[in-house]
Amino acid sequence: MNAAVLKRRNYNATVAKIMAIYGKRLTPQDYSELMSRQSVAEAAEYLKKNTHYSDMLSSIDTNTIHRGMLENMLRKNVFETYMRITGFEHISKQEFYNYKIIQMEIDEILRCIRFMNAGSEKMISDVPIYIKGLTSFNLIELAKITNFKELLTFLRKTPYYDVLKTIKLNSDGKADVTKCETALRTYYIERLKNSMNFRKSDADQFISFLETDIDLINVINSYRLTAFFDASADEIEKDMLPSGGRLSPAKQRDIYSAESSEEFIRRFSKTTYGRQMIENGYDVNDLEQSANKLRYKYAKLMLKRSQSAPLSVYSFIFLLEIEVKNIISIIEGIRYGVEPNKIAPLIIT
Repeated sequence: MNAAVLKRRNYNATVAKIMAIYGKRLTPQDYSELMSRQSVAEAAEYLKKNTHYSDMLSSIDTNTIHRGMLENMLRKNVFETYMRITGFEHISKQEFYNYKIIQMEIDEILRCIRFMNAGSEKMISDVPIYIKGLTSFNLIELAKITNFKELLTFLRKTPYYDVLKTIKLNSDGKADVTKCETALRTYYIERLKNSMNFRKSDADQFISFLETDIDLINVINSYRLTAFFDASADEIEKDMLPSGGRLSPAKQRDIYSAESSEEFIRRFSKTTYGRQMIENGYDVNDLEQSANKLRYKYAKLMLKRSQSAPLSVYSFIFLLEIEVKNIISIIEGIRYGVEPNKIAPLIIT
C-alpha cells in the first residue's frame, strides 16, 4: 500500500474514532440530572454511573471526592483523550498535533506571571504534572520562579523567550499580564498556522474557523475592557489578537470606540456575529455567554462537516473542553447552593 493511501486510511480511522467518542457526549438530559443533584459527591456518582466519565471515576469513591479533585480529574481527562486520539494513528508526530501542549505551556507561563504579580506563593500541587516530560521546560522549576527576570532566564532556550523579552516592566518591576498574554497567544496562532501541513481545502476551512474564533475572543475581551475599565479604542486595539475574520478593521474600530457597554452591544448587534446571535435566539445583552455559544456552534459545524483528522481533532477537543467547563459550572453551583434555574443559563450547548 503506498504512502498516500495509507495516510488517507489513517485519517479516516482517526475521524471515525473521534466521532465514536463524540457520540457519547453529555446530553441536555445529563446536564439537567447533574443540576438536580444536592452535592458534589452525588454529581460525581451520576457521572460515574451514567456517562462516558465512568472509566475516569471507576476507581474513585465518590463519597469522598471534593470539588477541586473532580475538576482536576476532568481537565486531566481532556488531555489524556487528546493524547489517545493523536497517538491512535501516530499523527502526533506531525507538528500541528502538538498544539494542545503549546496551549498548556502558555497557560502555565501566564499562571506563573499572575502569581508573581499578586505576590502569592505558587501552588506546586496545582501544576498539571500529567504533562511532565512533554513540555519544553520543567513545570516544577517554573512554579518556583519569583520575578520576571528569572522567568526570562528560565525560558531562554525556548521559543517563549523571544516572545516575552521585549515586554517592558511597570514601575513596580512587574510585567503587564495582558500584554504577555496577547504576545503569547499571538505566537500560538502564528505557530498553529505555520504547522498546517494538510490539503488546501482543509487548511482553508480551519483558517476560517480559527479567525472566526479569534474574532469572538476579541469581542469578549474588548467588551470587558469597555464595560469594566472604560478603555479607549487605542487601548483596546493594543490588546487584541490578530485576525483576518469577518470583522473588518473599520468595524472593529467602530465597536471599540463605543463610549459605554450599552453602545458597544448596540454597535456589535449590527455585525454579522451580532445578527447570528439574535437569529439563534441568544441574548446579545449577555454578550460573553452568547459569544461562547457561537464559538461552540462553529466548532460543532466544523466537526460535523469535516472528514479530516486535523479539523476533527481540533474541534472535538474544543467541544470536550466546553463540556468540562459546563460540568465545572454545575459542580461549583452545587457547592455554593445555587438553584438549578440559575446554573442552567451558564451551560453552553
